[in-house]
Amino acid sequence: MQNKWLKVLSPLVNDPNLLHFNRRSVSAGMFAGIFAAFIPLPIQMFLAISLALVARGNIAVAAASTWISNPFTYGPLYYFCYLVGTFFLGEPLGADGQPIAFELASIVEHIWTIGKPLLLGCFIIGTILGFISYIAVRNLWRWHILRSWNTRRLQRKANNKG
Repeated sequence: MQNKWLKVLSPLVNDPNLLHFNRRSVSAGMFAGIFAAFIPLPIQMFLAISLALVARGNIAVAAASTWISNPFTYGPLYYFCYLVGTFFLGEPLGADGQPIAFELASIVEHIWTIGKPLLLGCFIIGTILGFISYIAVRNLWRWHILRSWNTRRLQRKANNKG
């Protein structure tokens, strides 16, 4: 490799787990993608791929799983994250003591006051759902393998009897 930055990244980029589908790489890719999906930036896929590189997860799974947050789900997801952030900060930000409603005019007007609880909520929810997806993928993968082994064992038993 000629480029010095590519030389630094070569141990990461040359890892076969980055595109291979196994329990470890897919679960790490899911964590990276789900976590990045909750970061309210337009670079979610790049963040997910970067996290997958560091975690040695599947980069295709990481990029694809960021799409749980999309133009149809942004509003409800980020409003929920905002509510979680205000809960943990203990400070509703509206004049009436209630969380600020997400309306376009309200977002533009209160962008600096919405930012702190939104980012905190996104980090908390992204981390929790990322871990849940990581554990779910690992357990579902294990369950599938054990079920396949059991099916083969039963088929061998049936073939040996006949």
